[in-house]
Amino acid sequence: MSGPKAFRIVTRAEIISICRRSLARLDAAIEFWTSTCKRNGTVHQSDIDRVIARRDEIRRMLDADRFTDLQKQVIAEISYLNTDAERRAEKAAESEAKRNGDQRRAKSAAQALLAKFEASRIEIPVDLRRELMTPAASVESLNKAVSKGLMLLQPTDGSEGVTDRQRAIADRLGAGDRRITLEEWHSQQTGANDNQALLKVDKLLGELAGLGIDPSPFSARIAALEAEPRARQALVGDSLLLDLTSAIKTGRERARLERDLVERHAELSEMKSVEAAALRVEIEQAIAKAGSNDQELVKRADFLIEAEVRSMTAEERRRAVLEGLASLGYEVSDGMMTAWVAGGRVVLRKPANPGYGVELSGGSQTDVMQVRAVGLGNPADPRDAGRDKDMETIWCGEFERLQSLVAQAGGNVSIESARPAGQYPLKVMADIVAQPADIEVSATRQINRQ
Repeated sequence: MSGPKAFRIVTRAEIISICRRSLARLDAAIEFWTSTCKRNGTVHQSDIDRVIARRDEIRRMLDADRFTDLQKQVIAEISYLNTDAERRAEKAAESEAKRNGDQRRAKSAAQALLAKFEASRIEIPVDLRRELMTPAASVESLNKAVSKGLMLLQPTDGSEGVTDRQRAIADRLGAGDRRITLEEWHSQQTGANDNQALLKVDKLLGELAGLGIDPSPFSARIAALEAEPRARQALVGDSLLLDLTSAIKTGRERARLERDLVERHAELSEMKSVEAAALRVEIEQAIAKAGSNDQELVKRADFLIEAEVRSMTAEERRRAVLEGLASLGYEVSDGMMTAWVAGGRVVLRKPANPGYGVELSGGSQTDVMQVRAVGLGNPADPRDAGRDKDMETIWCGEFERLQSLVAQAGGNVSIESARPAGQYPLKVMADIVAQPADIEVSATRQINRQ
């Protein structure tokens, strides 16, 4: 097939740009993973070091031209980091829920012990009463105070240092027959352990902690729920559970949105336009302070990234084709890049083949380009159909050489469709080639392919 052709081209510069944006997204995923796991207290420096080492290994693939491997590894690593962050958040939530449950059980055990003393009208040491009644006491301090109280209740008759007053207290409370352990005492205080409403609250509080959300706005309502009679707690707790669930849903959506913003910011950092720089600043502000228009900001970033990538790749593709044809002996002037963009097509002549050239078109709105051999001269003049067909056949060989040149530079040219030479009369164009002066960069200049 040596007639008109439609083809796609992928340049080395385009592939490298894709890889750099992929690496930028990986850096963003690592940043988000690190901050999330640090906030939850579920990561150690050794974990971070291993992730950074994997990132550096993937980066080295770029220098080794392992572009396909790099893109596959980036996708796999980002997926792993997102999954691992969720797993660690769940672990943090479980730990927080257990801590809340332990706190509540310790508090309940302390209150039950105080109630036992009060019911028996037994005076206990002031410091022990204070320890048992401290609302913000830790689990450890409450358990220690309860243990003291149990020791006070249950001394053995021969215990060294046991006072007559301690024995009297134990006798009056009926606890002198057998020493009870702290674990046994906790197990007897079923009010906190079996309360499903409070267990659900503990679970949701753990999820809030995993998302880094301050639970203090719910503290007063949780305390009020704990103070309710057990028969009313399920009813009273319904609205609290609904609000906690709503807060968790909002927190998850915000976390996903923040991750999206961080990723877009990373991709935009690979782009040098004024618009990209301005949008990065907006995203930084949005990350620092959540707003109602953040989702719209993600859409704007996607639109700009797509437009910039499309513009960059189209320019690099046109540049690669023009440079390849220049190396094959075609005349490529400074104005041809601009003429191609402005007019949608450009014609190149080859001094070795007077009266003939090639026409390039497309590549602006889509990634498909068209190329065909053309005659140069007066369209009204008679044509030698045999010579025209020969020139189309010659052009086919030159196109194969163009494919080889692009491949040597690290790119790829693939044919979408092609027509047989001579199937259509050769297009003839007036031998006038526009060469505008407002060119930004010479198409014959070798681009930096690093």
